[in-house]
Amino acid sequence: MSVVLITQHDESIYNVTKKPEGYQMAKEILYHSQHERRITNEKRDPRLHREKGTLGPARIDRPKPAEYLKKHTGKSPMLPPELMDPDYGQHKCMKQSKWPPVPLRKEVLKEQDEKLIHPRKDFISKNVKAATTMKPKEPHRKIVINCTGTTKELKAGLHPQYIYSKEFAKIPQYLDKFIKLKEREEQTRKDLAFKVQPKCRYITREQRDLLLSGLKQNWEELQTQYQGLPILTDTIPKINRKSKLEADLKQLEKDIVLVERHPYIYVYNDDEL
Repeated sequence: MSVVLITQHDESIYNVTKKPEGYQMAKEILYHSQHERRITNEKRDPRLHREKGTLGPARIDRPKPAEYLKKHTGKSPMLPPELMDPDYGQHKCMKQSKWPPVPLRKEVLKEQDEKLIHPRKDFISKNVKAATTMKPKEPHRKIVINCTGTTKELKAGLHPQYIYSKEFAKIPQYLDKFIKLKEREEQTRKDLAFKVQPKCRYITREQRDLLLSGLKQNWEELQTQYQGLPILTDTIPKINRKSKLEADLKQLEKDIVLVERHPYIYVYNDDEL
């Protein structure tokens, strides 16, 4: 085992990348485009800073006075095609590829004879093969509905279908939602009616007098019928009618006494309680 003697105790990791004294980094040459001077001169053009300075006819050199328009130096006039092309309107045969040679008579007759010859078919073996491979016809499922033999297909509401569905024999969601909505509306209507209308309703004096007069009139009519009954009640219908009239008269007398005894009457509906 070797032992290293350390004499300097001021070592630092930053001294590893420390640059020596007098070191200067060389500067890179800046990039200059070869079109830089041309673009700068174009920007200084006064026409660019003037409204519509670049519009209008192009600035070209005018022709010299000695180069005026002379005879037979202008553009030729447009002539009709009959004069420009002497062969205008005439039929010209276009160059086409060579047509195939005309077939010989023997070859045509031989080909027609081959088309007229029909191959002989073995219909017996063909029918046997079709009968063995043919799928048997399945009879329709029917049910007899009367004694005369009248049948009816099971598909018309008699055959159970879709019984394994998860929604079978259940109320649809839209109907359940509609029922709940109706129940909520009915409950809201009852709550509003309970808040607005009181449980009991007071009968006014005019209504009380009208009710009392009606009861007395009914009592008088029943009393007239009762007095018109025969004295001898020897049959069951007579006895039943007499007992019914007596019960109605007693009930009317109780109602008349009740209304006359109480001047202030309140009524209510049994369904709303």
